Amino acid sequence: MMTAPSTLGYREPSHMLQFFSMRLSSFEASYSISVYGIFAIRDYLDRRRNYVFNRPRDDAVTIEKQDSFVVPLCSPCRGMYVSDKALVEVDLWVKKEGDESDDKQLLSAYAEIDVHAEANVMFYSRISGDNCNLDLKYKVLSESVEAVIQVYAKVDHPHHVRFTAFSTGYDDYPHRGVVLFDDKLFGHEKIFQHIVAVKANEELHVFLEVNGSVFQWTFQDEHVGAVISPDDSVFEYGQFFVRVIFAPKDCQ
Repeated sequence: MMTAPSTLGYREPSHMLQFFSMRLSSFEASYSISVYGIFAIRDYLDRRRNYVFNRPRDDAVTIEKQDSFVVPLCSPCRGMYVSDKALVEVDLWVKKEGDESDDKQLLSAYAEIDVHAEANVMFYSRISGDNCNLDLKYKVLSESVEAVIQVYAKVDHPHHVRFTAFSTGYDDYPHRGVVLFDDKLFGHEKIFQHIVAVKANEELHVFLEVNGSVFQWTFQDEHVGAVISPDDSVFEYGQFFVRVIFAPKDCQ
């Protein structure tokens, strides 16, 4: 199956889709599970798959039971552009001990996201299945561009590190936002990027949470580099560098 190429940006602000969370509910397990499979969007710019969850069986993610099973999202390969509807494709499995024949399918479905509804409103929708439900939280942001957040992180001692992005139209920080990374770091450097939708000319904030401390970078289109950066106390925990590339503008 063809996937959408990684590109930066439609050249003018558009309606864009931004996912915030994905949860498995109505699932009988009361313990951690290992999940693999896909969750992909096909938008009007490119009908090929644009993944927001993509895990092969040999890289299944372990999800702990909380109020529900929160599925960690990955970065799409580009922003998701919508005009009327977007097609959702989901195929999720629980990895069992033994070979693939022992695995349990959680959910396999196609669905549509109708964006004729009011933009800039948070939506909570559910894709129902025989074995579980998938609860989605997303928003269609009007007049938005895509931004590529690039992060370099390296720590000398084990730390749990969490990077979150926040901008106008997202839920209030620190309760929500787009989770970019949430895991333990030690030793080796970590380099990653994440693509998000940002309303045109609005600020994009990237928060780093480590050992109870919070550090902030702020970026805005048309400005070179961060307009706000952490002070030197961030280096007590390690080396952290963040930059943001906004979508190119129409050259005409």
